[in-house]
Amino acid sequence: MLEPPRLCLLLIAVVGLVQGMFLLLLLYQQGKRAFCANRWLFVFIIAVCLSFVEDLADVLLEPSITLYLIPVFLTATFVLMPAIFLYFREIAGHSARRPLLHFAIILPVFVSLVVSVFLILQNFQDLIVGEGEIELELEDHFVLGMILLTVIFALYLQVVIYMVRTWRVTYRYLRQAGEQLGADEKALRRWVRELLIGISIIFVIFAATTILEIFTTESDWSVVFVQAGFVLVFLRLCHLIAANPALFVQAEWDGAQEIEMDNSTGEFLPTGTKQTRFAPRNLVDADEISRICKRLDDIKTKSDLLFDPLVSLPKLATAVGATPNQLSFVLNQHLCKSFFDFINEARTDEASRLLVNEPDRTILDIATSVGFNSKSTFNLAFKKITGKTPSVYRSETMSQRNTAP
Repeated sequence: MLEPPRLCLLLIAVVGLVQGMFLLLLLYQQGKRAFCANRWLFVFIIAVCLSFVEDLADVLLEPSITLYLIPVFLTATFVLMPAIFLYFREIAGHSARRPLLHFAIILPVFVSLVVSVFLILQNFQDLIVGEGEIELELEDHFVLGMILLTVIFALYLQVVIYMVRTWRVTYRYLRQAGEQLGADEKALRRWVRELLIGISIIFVIFAATTILEIFTTESDWSVVFVQAGFVLVFLRLCHLIAANPALFVQAEWDGAQEIEMDNSTGEFLPTGTKQTRFAPRNLVDADEISRICKRLDDIKTKSDLLFDPLVSLPKLATAVGATPNQLSFVLNQHLCKSFFDFINEARTDEASRLLVNEPDRTILDIATSVGFNSKSTFNLAFKKITGKTPSVYRSETMSQRNTAP
């Protein structure tokens, strides 16, 4: 019969694993369009699930068996922070050129932990005592103590460095959205910030759990409370991702040309020789540019997509039938507009018509109907494009209409 703390730890691990599997299934169902960014969430969630598997192993297996699994479980914690950093880089539109370099620390950590397990087996075989817990006096073995302390220090250092970098990437992304996007920017900020804060809490809990598991000699309620808090935060993250669409979605387009590039020379090679990538944004011929421009005109005049508060470049690219890079190239190089300028111009045109044709409607009502989240945001975008505030534009246009013969 399991003691209450170990039984609670077992239940918590099972709940955490169920949550992780649910979230993996949820991300998988979003399809290939979301895979570019969500692949890093896959990595993150799998690493989290390994921590719950570790808890199950600690409760159900003999210490002599779980000892061999330490290199796998502890190394997995070094995957978490780079994975979430790469995810936020993707949703911010700044993909890492060599993402695998962010996981380079895994190999030396794994080797160090394998050496640690070997030293434990060589020097502490007789210390499996009590109820199956291994009590290690690290001061009795200098090399083993130094290895474990170095691994823990590296984990803390990695968490701090990557968390600062992740917050910086996210801050720049939200600032850009606030300055340029006349959509539901407040909802976007709330979604991203809560996700990031939750993940930050998870890393703090992970660090605390690691310290407790290495430097305590027996399983007690402190580990249970830490893991319970971790599961609650993880549950909230599951709800956030389930309740909100992916922020970064690649357009699904059958015509997306795949090419291969030699990383050393930059030359494009036949398929099957180098790493496959989407064609760069300047590979858009004249006919394709014309088609994209025509499709943008059709969407602008015949669709309400541009008035969607959560419209994004990838979502518009899907409607156009192009990749996000191709659409961005056409907007910037041929229409001389950024994505945000294009969206705000379309919304301002529609708002201008509504201001005059529906004089009884409030400005805020018109602003929200075309996709702006507040009157102040609408005023800034409207004045930037027309040179007048909505109220001035309405009064002047109505006066001209009334005085016209």
